[in-house]
Amino acid sequence: MEKEEKDIRFVARFYQEGRLNTTQAWEKLNIGKTRNKYMLWYKLTAVAAAVCLIAGFSWWWNYDRQDWVTITASAQKAKEITLPDNTHITLAESSALRYDRLAYGKADRKVTLEGKAFFAVTHQEECPFKVETKLADVQVLGTRFQVIAHAESTSATVESGKVRFYNQAEQEAILTQGMHASINKAGEMKVETESNTNAFAWKTHQLIYNETRLKEVVKELEEVYNVHISGVPQQEHYLTASFDQTPIEEIIDIINQTLDTKLDITK
Repeated sequence: MEKEEKDIRFVARFYQEGRLNTTQAWEKLNIGKTRNKYMLWYKLTAVAAAVCLIAGFSWWWNYDRQDWVTITASAQKAKEITLPDNTHITLAESSALRYDRLAYGKADRKVTLEGKAFFAVTHQEECPFKVETKLADVQVLGTRFQVIAHAESTSATVESGKVRFYNQAEQEAILTQGMHASINKAGEMKVETESNTNAFAWKTHQLIYNETRLKEVVKELEEVYNVHISGVPQQEHYLTASFDQTPIEEIIDIINQTLDTKLDITK
């Protein structure tokens, strides 16, 4: 206690009212202003950093994000698909189609295909529709066409409109109504100005034959109706007939009666 009293008396002896102003002292040394300036700079930096962090996180969250939708058709039945832009697709048996739900309809409308599909594409001038396969791609704005994509080859047939058929080696063909193009693993491209009359029969079940070899008819019927047909004679027969969504059993009966054959269905 004695020491504390001595300290207080020492300070009181030299104290003069109004002479000790800490605020003025800080201002004379410019410390207050500098301190405030740095505090403001610190706050602004913190805000900017927070904004950058939020923007960076948002960019990271959206950059290259994907949400793939895979649609497959069973081995027994084709599948009807409608994409977000109202593009309609008929997916053939045992075929698969994929697209990125988050990216579709932005810069483009891209799908990948394994197997066979018919496309009725909604026209969008600024957003092309693209079908990607292992060997070739098809790009359109709006048209009706089909693509068959297998490991050995990819082909495209146009019902209406115009498509660009191309591969990574920059081989390409512009196909219009009725045209067909294919490319194999070796990169050999073949373009035909007239496609098979029954190219879309697997979807429509409409078939036309004009003096067509019976063996070719049977092979096509097997593909369209997903059946096996036995009893094909060795000698050549030719068929002229048309069928419009006719049951396969009736078609076989008509062929047997017309050509005096004994074809039989094994499903």
